[in-house]
Amino acid sequence: MFKLGEYDVDEARDIADYLRDAGLKVDVRTFTDSQIELFHYLDGKMSEIKEEIDEKRFGRYARYMDAFRKVLAEGATAENYSEKLELELDPQVHEKRKIFGEMLEGTYSDEEREAKSREHPNLMSDLLDLTNATSFIESVLERNDIRIGEFPVSRLDDPVVRIFADEIEDDESRLAKTTTSFTVYPMAEVFVDEFTAIFSEEIDEEFEEEYHEEYARLFFLGKLISELAEPSSGKVNMETFAKRCEFQMENKGNLLEIDGCRAAEEMARSLEKNGIIKMKGDSIKWRQ
Repeated sequence: MFKLGEYDVDEARDIADYLRDAGLKVDVRTFTDSQIELFHYLDGKMSEIKEEIDEKRFGRYARYMDAFRKVLAEGATAENYSEKLELELDPQVHEKRKIFGEMLEGTYSDEEREAKSREHPNLMSDLLDLTNATSFIESVLERNDIRIGEFPVSRLDDPVVRIFADEIEDDESRLAKTTTSFTVYPMAEVFVDEFTAIFSEEIDEEFEEEYHEEYARLFFLGKLISELAEPSSGKVNMETFAKRCEFQMENKGNLLEIDGCRAAEEMARSLEKNGIIKMKGDSIKWRQ
């Protein structure tokens, strides 16, 4: 079987449906995968954090806290504080998000895109800063067990905070902490019977567009199988068969080089299973 790739389980099933509809024989094998991630932080009172990092870096978090205290004083609730926080930090946030979305959608002409970029030269970093601000404040609320509307504002005078640390610069800090995240999740491998790759040209165009690399590999595999399925007079040994697994195809000066020498035995087994050749020891003979 030819391994096409590893995918999320649902995606693997969608891919398999495309291929089966075209006549390819597909096997989806599920397995459990995992990932370990390390996150480095500085964790402590804001007054302690201030002593550990440079003034410019600390100033960013101080600005987030000042803005948060202000929107709370103006009556922000648990439902709307994040929106009010973003507006306090950047009154143009809605306009910037609209522009960014339209840029992604390709709404603007090249001239309009350049004009918007000049108007908002730091668009990406500005929006990222607001995302960081919201995440930071959410962390403050969680770290200090604070529920908006149920605590005195004085609890925010010097709260415990957790900020991402520079792994090298902050490694020796007494406030350095590490969070280890271990995640287990289902995955699936998609396998295709090599011989059925000859049907790859029948695969829906939508699959070709969305999975261009996968389509190309199946298409080239189909070319290899088609070449090997062409009868050869008499018997050949595996070494000679392997040489047939390597060839070139030309189209208007463009070359396609296919090398399946190291998989010759697998190719031969697939052809035998589908009644194209007969194998006996090291001898291979094409069926008439």
